[in-house]
Amino acid sequence: MDQTVNSIDLTSLLVNAPGNALIWQRFLAELNQQLNFDSSALLITNLVTPENSQFLFTESIPLTYQEQYQKGLNKLDSFNCFISKKPKHIFCNQRFEDSYFADNYFAEIDSNFTPPLEQKYRFGVSIPCNHSHALNLLLNSKKAFSDEQQQRTIRTLETIIPALEEAMHGEQRYKINSQLPHYISDHYDGYIIVDHQLNILFSDSLYTPILDQLECMQISNNKIQIKNTVLKQQLFSLLEDNTQVTSLHNQCQSCQITLIAINALENLYQWVTVSATIHKMVDIHQIYG
Repeated sequence: MDQTVNSIDLTSLLVNAPGNALIWQRFLAELNQQLNFDSSALLITNLVTPENSQFLFTESIPLTYQEQYQKGLNKLDSFNCFISKKPKHIFCNQRFEDSYFADNYFAEIDSNFTPPLEQKYRFGVSIPCNHSHALNLLLNSKKAFSDEQQQRTIRTLETIIPALEEAMHGEQRYKINSQLPHYISDHYDGYIIVDHQLNILFSDSLYTPILDQLECMQISNNKIQIKNTVLKQQLFSLLEDNTQVTSLHNQCQSCQITLIAINALENLYQWVTVSATIHKMVDIHQIYG
């Protein structure tokens, strides 16, 4: 990664970013400085309805523009929509001199989209969140890129994509984990967000292997399979009742399942909540002693 003497390691910033908005913004500011961009942003992009896409963190993008973007410009942003369909692939809307980078070029068609502060030259990369949302990193410049700047930007983004993806998952965990203690006093081993049929809508890769080892359930085909018929009936009944918080004890004499209505939790991001009206968080923790 090409950096100046006083630059800060971008990966180190991302390691410490989850749960800390100031570090996320510091990351964007440092990215702008190291790669010579005028502004940057992390957006939650809705893959189904682009007009619901919204900024998560920004650097040097005026609030007035952010409001305009979220009130209609988002659905005109063909560049942001395109990169969402090509996860983890770096794109630029300015043609490269070197044909080697032809696959990194996206030719924007004429539209009514207005970039921030006439910064029409853009780089972007998309990190998938779930089937309907992506986290997109956008970098904007008022001046056209030099060939050297384009290649340096690609090298830098290729380096940080794994750390950015991990930081995004860390942000998800922080938003949920910071609220669970309000509902559960004991230690918990993991959680999964499901619909009324126990289809998994969101799960954390850290917890899934632990939960799959429990005697009373199995995770397969992105769904929780309950082995005990009585327990399965109890769960479905509680899900239908839409109770805010309730627990089932000693199902397999080693664990406890707590159901929490997702709308009982606050300030979750769109890629986590999906549709808060029918989904439940299944918290599972083993009982020790």
